[in-house]
Amino acid sequence: MAGIGFELRKIHNQAGLLAKQKAYSYAGIIYGGPVILGILLNTAVVVLSLSGKMDSSQRDSIMVLISYAILASLAVSSLFSFIVTRYVSDMLYERKTDRILPSFYASSACVLLLGEILYGTFLLFSGISSLDMFISLLLFGELTVIWNAMNYLTVVKDYRSIILGFSAAVLTTLFCGFLSISYAVPSGLLLSVALAYGLMLLWFVWLLNRYFPHNHQRSFEFLQWFDSFFDLFKVGVYLFIGLFAHIVIIWFSPLGKEMAGLFRSAPSYDIPAMFAFLTTLVSTVNFVISVEVFFYPKFKTYYQLYNEGGNLLEIEESEVEMLEVLNNELKYLGWKQLLATILIMFAGTLLLDYLPLGFNGQMRGYFQTLCLAYGLYAVGNAYLMALLYFADYKGAKNCAGLFAAASLSLTILSQFFGKPFYGFGFLAAGALLFIFASARLNAYTEDLPYHVLGSQPLYHSKQNGLFTYLAKRLGKVRN
Repeated sequence: MAGIGFELRKIHNQAGLLAKQKAYSYAGIIYGGPVILGILLNTAVVVLSLSGKMDSSQRDSIMVLISYAILASLAVSSLFSFIVTRYVSDMLYERKTDRILPSFYASSACVLLLGEILYGTFLLFSGISSLDMFISLLLFGELTVIWNAMNYLTVVKDYRSIILGFSAAVLTTLFCGFLSISYAVPSGLLLSVALAYGLMLLWFVWLLNRYFPHNHQRSFEFLQWFDSFFDLFKVGVYLFIGLFAHIVIIWFSPLGKEMAGLFRSAPSYDIPAMFAFLTTLVSTVNFVISVEVFFYPKFKTYYQLYNEGGNLLEIEESEVEMLEVLNNELKYLGWKQLLATILIMFAGTLLLDYLPLGFNGQMRGYFQTLCLAYGLYAVGNAYLMALLYFADYKGAKNCAGLFAAASLSLTILSQFFGKPFYGFGFLAAGALLFIFASARLNAYTEDLPYHVLGSQPLYHSKQNGLFTYLAKRLGKVRN
């Protein structure tokens, strides 16, 4: 959430209801935009394929190629996202904004190199046509850079331009998809999605170049943050595993089927999961607004008292006030998520029946189960993010690791109870994340002065590991 809090506080503190709505819209665009865009593009592909009387197997093949590109790109970007966000936040705090844009290009090069090798190898042996392989690899590359760019776009305040980028992507898909169907272009719909994301990528890169100062020095410096904050790297990996492992496992269950070559899918589970994921946006947006806007000023004051010689009474009063705000905001967030989840579970089921997605009774059941599961995850994730605020990286890592292990093991276990129980493993994992993350936050803040002072090292030693060596070597090559 590097940088967005500064802009949100400024917007939210403006007078009037419209200012509050503007703040919620801004947070929703940054954090919900990519999710909503993905759903809109997938829905557009389905609608276009139906209007063009495309064979269902051909349509499913296109959908699975898009889904694999999205999941694979998220997997690679999850290796870098928390580290990159921490680096950008540190550069903003230290007012070294000239190092941010070079780190974007360097981190994008890293995710592209690693991702193209791994996903390219998979595609090479996947058994799909050369044209589909090329377009899939192109789409994957675009998505990896877009997810990386989102870590930096939280700082950019031109949210109207970000909306324009999302809107242009949808219109490009519709226009190019219509042309491809009209003229029977091979793999035209897949190419339309790749063109849409490509346009959005170019737009986002232009926005970043317009906002950040240019400097080509120390572009790989961010790699050193892996040595200093390796637990953050683990948090990102564990959360990705916990969020998406259940989907991959279902692909290889009796519900899944082979689509094309090595590609597998379970449309009756994937589609409900895609729409149920929208429930996470409620907690995400509310956390960014409520906690960033109301909690951060108290948080900043509390730590300033330590740094600027506040007396014991002032520190204790500030701590009580800060934790009261945090607990209240997290409590409100939980209630909002509960109400939104119930609404989406029932109203969403009615709305999805009108979309040309073939929703049936089984899919409705999965949708309601996964709505509840993602809702629990979203609230648990909010508590986990609060742990990161207090730099409890070890606690956050343990909670995320438990979530990943539970999602994997319980989803596998649910296979033995039959198809009606698919999704319950992930539901239990989300509940465990909520329980343990909230318990860890309560335990950590009960002894906060010790963690602020007593648990700190006597002197700070810079971590010089493999990634620091790699950053220096790459820096020399670049210069």
